[in-house]
Amino acid sequence: MRVKLKGIGSGAKIVVLITALLLIVNIAIGGILVYNSRSDMRKLIDDRMLGIVETAAALLDGDVLATLTEKDAGGEKQKAIIEKLESFVEHFDIIYIYVVRPAGDGSFIFITDADPVDPALFGETVEISPAIKEAGEGRAAVDSVAVGDRWGKHYSAYCPVNTSSGEIGGIVGVDFDAEWYEDQMTRNTLYLLFFCAVSLMIGGAIILLVTARLRKKFDKLSSEMNAVAADLNALMSEIGADRAYTMTPSESRMLNASDAHTTDGDSIENLGREISVIKNNLKRYIAFVHEQAYTDGMTGVGNKAAYLDLVRGINEEIAKGAAPSFAICVFDFNGLKTINDERGHETGDEMIVHAAGCIRKIFGVGNVFRIGGDEFIAVLSGFSKEDMKEAMTRLDAAIAEENGSLPEDKVAFVSFSKGVAFFRPGEDHEFREIFKRADEEMYKNKEEYYRTHGRRFTQ
Repeated sequence: MRVKLKGIGSGAKIVVLITALLLIVNIAIGGILVYNSRSDMRKLIDDRMLGIVETAAALLDGDVLATLTEKDAGGEKQKAIIEKLESFVEHFDIIYIYVVRPAGDGSFIFITDADPVDPALFGETVEISPAIKEAGEGRAAVDSVAVGDRWGKHYSAYCPVNTSSGEIGGIVGVDFDAEWYEDQMTRNTLYLLFFCAVSLMIGGAIILLVTARLRKKFDKLSSEMNAVAADLNALMSEIGADRAYTMTPSESRMLNASDAHTTDGDSIENLGREISVIKNNLKRYIAFVHEQAYTDGMTGVGNKAAYLDLVRGINEEIAKGAAPSFAICVFDFNGLKTINDERGHETGDEMIVHAAGCIRKIFGVGNVFRIGGDEFIAVLSGFSKEDMKEAMTRLDAAIAEENGSLPEDKVAFVSFSKGVAFFRPGEDHEFREIFKRADEEMYKNKEEYYRTHGRRFTQ
């Protein structure tokens, strides 16, 4: 059967056909975006899992892990390891964190488990997966499929901890709930479907706004649409980079270009103006999402995601032999638990904000990152030991000034331990080696603090 478009000019026919083609292309692009974005989202989550397990591994001593025996189960050596691991369960979306060790026959056994409810026994066999095998060969890895055991179904990441002789003293493992992992993938897909629907609605609006003069304006309109598509793709990437971000109603309305409107006159020109407004709104929205994704909402300094990105960049420069001189300083708030218990978590949060203000005042907001609840790190390019000594003097003065400005019931609450380490070209091969030295110095500083002030404050 042949269908004729009666009463429609040839120019209008071309416009209808081209618009229909654009809608089909939009649907196809949407499908491709969903597929590619799921792959990108999986990589982002896997990178985050690796970042957590590598950070945990950097805090442990491979020589100590290698010497753990069944007699140490429940002893001080094992308790010290568990104390370091427990903070990761509190601050990240993990359900279990533990340490295993190759048994020598291709299997792996538990040597430390931080699960307070149902910990694995020393020597209990671990379920074998490709990731743990790879970690047993000396490389950090993440499981691509969920593994089930008596604790449930989860995705796991593993990172080896070497001894001073280069052998594997133990392997840190973290488990992420399989349902949580799949929820992140589903949420990202829904975001994409939503914006694909927005794109289709824009395409439908174009059909309604077609006029006899559309053919003359088509090239200009096509150019504007390309700009919208480019910005929309960038928006997809930004949304996918921050799994926890949720749009507010006002931000969602921003995408509808509510400030664009048509007036009497050339409808094509009006449509062009609307698309320009959408493009400008998208640019503002991308900038907003980027800031949200890399800024800690409470303190205004860089967040964990920004820190991990920086670490990856530094590691790449070190591997190429092109890393510039830099220093890091690790900070940990003193007595936060006591403040939270005695004065409430709201006061504790206020003290964290005050502490962050002192640190960024001295080192600059762009160099400071919040890597835990009360843990901060400053990464400083071109800092010499004299520069660091002078900066620490100014930091102590800033803390004293901050405490002096607080109300009577909060005086002297701002206090944190700190540790400094400098990059050693040719000796340091990864950022975590510098971090480990700074972290060890910080803990020595904290021990000295508690010896001086007694045990009224606890970590």
